[in-house]
Amino acid sequence: MGAWQMRVVFGRIARIAAFTALASMFAAAGVPANGATAGKEVEKLMPARTVTCWFDADRIDELILNARGKLTFLMVDGKLGGALKRLNAEKYRTGGMTDIPDNIFQYASKYNARKKHVLLVARVQALKLWAFDSEKISVNGYSPAKEDIITGISSNPFEELRHGAKELAKGYNGFIGFFVPSDYLKQGAEIAIGYDGYVMPWKVPSENQ
Repeated sequence: MGAWQMRVVFGRIARIAAFTALASMFAAAGVPANGATAGKEVEKLMPARTVTCWFDADRIDELILNARGKLTFLMVDGKLGGALKRLNAEKYRTGGMTDIPDNIFQYASKYNARKKHVLLVARVQALKLWAFDSEKISVNGYSPAKEDIITGISSNPFEELRHGAKELAKGYNGFIGFFVPSDYLKQGAEIAIGYDGYVMPWKVPSENQ
């Protein structure tokens, strides 16, 4: 079995952790009172649109060990983008609370900014010193170019990753938002998504999922 194949198998194992850890990556969406409807909608849509990749890690059975980094990708298509917009509006209107990071709402507000493209937001966590490079992100073979990456949107610039290389200290926790041509994310397609050869097999959800 080649190295690439081994990494794909590793990704399948990591999928188990992707959904059990969903609440801690992008958090539960619930808000009290009038925000409950939108919160439930977001919670329903997020799992099929979320996938986690562990970078430079060892695997023993189903245990993930010694990972250098972790990327949790969230696909913000029209369905989820609209739900997040409604949830954010309800949150401010009612004074409700949500555990979803503000960065997700900020990036998601741009979900329909480019025609024939799909927005992805990745939460990037450095578990060791990491020479991160945005050009090593791969979505069905596509790596985001400089013009694909959203910048100047985060309320905390330290948490916003941009195009190119950046050394991330252990404990770093940030985000990168970028567009991918929709041809690379056709509904129902089986694709690979990940970083620097460490990839996860993933089925692109349909609008009704």
